[in-house]
Amino acid sequence: MASNKEAEPFDITKAAQEDIRSEGIKYREEQEEKLILTAWQSMSSALRQHSVCKDYKAQGPAQSFLAKQRQSTQARRALFLRLQPR
Repeated sequence: MASNKEAEPFDITKAAQEDIRSEGIKYREEQEEKLILTAWQSMSSALRQHSVCKDYKAQGPAQSFLAKQRQSTQARRALFLRLQPR
């Protein structure tokens, strides 16, 4: 029969558990950051494409970044609704 002293090396201490948790939290935070950056790049790319297409149309007044963002969102929603099966 094994004594408690022999089992100790296999026990995970509280400090080790905290290290494991903090590593998991760091990993999740890095993944969230990557997703945010990817979404931002995708949105920027869509805005550039939308503004390039729009530039070929009639030149209108200058728009703020927020106005362009709203237009891009509305265009994506309209496309999404058109692609939905009826």
